[in-house]
Amino acid sequence: MAQYDDTTKLLMDIQKDVAATKTKVENIEEKLNQVDDIGDKADKALAKSIEVEHEIGRVTQIQNWVIGVLVSGVLFTLLVYVAEKFL
Repeated sequence: MAQYDDTTKLLMDIQKDVAATKTKVENIEEKLNQVDDIGDKADKALAKSIEVEHEIGRVTQIQNWVIGVLVSGVLFTLLVYVAEKFL
């Protein structure tokens, strides 16, 4: 009879361990799904950052052109003023 009590207790312990293991596996699966979502978000963030990098490059190029035009305009105006004043 003692053998059956030990076997029953052992089976109940195994059942508890299996249930705990199943719970842990389900938690791991949830975390893996979250990792996949994080990977998708990271890919989207990378795509946006590359897009923003190109936009910043275009804005910088336009800014350089504007500065060049303004400096040229000021220099041309000064050149015309000096030419009219002294010539």
